[in-house]
Amino acid sequence: MKNTGNADSICVFTRDDFFRPNEKVYIHMSNEFPDYIGVIHKHLFIEMVYIISGTATHVVLDKRYPAKKGDLFIINFDTPHAFFSDDRASEPFVAYDLMFTPDFLDQSITGSDTLEALNSSFLFYSLFHEKNQFTPDLSVSGNSYNKFGELFNKIYLEHRGKEKGYLEIIRAYLMELIITIFRKTDSSSKKAEISRNDKAISFALEYIRDNFDKRISVQNLANRVYLCQDYFSRLFHDVTGMTVTSMIQKVRVEHACHLLSTTNRTVADISSACGFDDVKFFYTVFKKSMNLLPGEYRKRASNETILYDEKKT
Repeated sequence: MKNTGNADSICVFTRDDFFRPNEKVYIHMSNEFPDYIGVIHKHLFIEMVYIISGTATHVVLDKRYPAKKGDLFIINFDTPHAFFSDDRASEPFVAYDLMFTPDFLDQSITGSDTLEALNSSFLFYSLFHEKNQFTPDLSVSGNSYNKFGELFNKIYLEHRGKEKGYLEIIRAYLMELIITIFRKTDSSSKKAEISRNDKAISFALEYIRDNFDKRISVQNLANRVYLCQDYFSRLFHDVTGMTVTSMIQKVRVEHACHLLSTTNRTVADISSACGFDDVKFFYTVFKKSMNLLPGEYRKRASNETILYDEKKT
């Protein structure tokens, strides 16, 4: 262990502090090294922490994150952090601490200690291409001892047992662990994106319904939901099955139908009230949508009302 030598110095753990000679991976449980809990430190390797009991606060640089059973954290090379256990919790804080260097997984990146090195690794690129990348200080939330816990436990037992071929088995388990993380974060990000997109389109639809009588442009709607125009247009069509312009015209025609059947306002007045700048264009859109001219629609709606009233009497 090295020290920076400053007044508010941070402990720096090197490979020699934990790794066995000629090994590039190490794992222990946090209660095996209780003096390190609550101590701000950084390390010259990658660390994965999986919590199996209790709760804590994870401090990374100047940020604080709640940590509970089932949560997994990946801490990058040279990143100051610490777990501060919650003594009020019903269970003691216990976590697996898995440490490794990138070249343990892919020897082609020997000499690099950072998590980002795995992004350029041919092994990982061939698995995930560009759709997924490691980011520093990743965290994955969970609610129980699950797939992650099983893999950490297998790695822990292999590392302690040191039976023939244990490093190869650990490497395989670590690969499985990383792939599982990729899948979970990819699924979570997709769900978050879908949720954001659904909210954006819902907002756009509500805005159209509330402001159909005003001038509405695709660019204006895209700006309101903080999306570029092309992406917003494609997304809107994918969700609604209609273009933005078609949806605006649909809402305007629906309101025009309501006014034609319930008021004596002129067609020109209704056209303007529904957001159409040109009466001739209103006629064209209305006929295309309803297969009737506005006057014909009004006459039919009036006859249907009379028939309905006669039936009631």
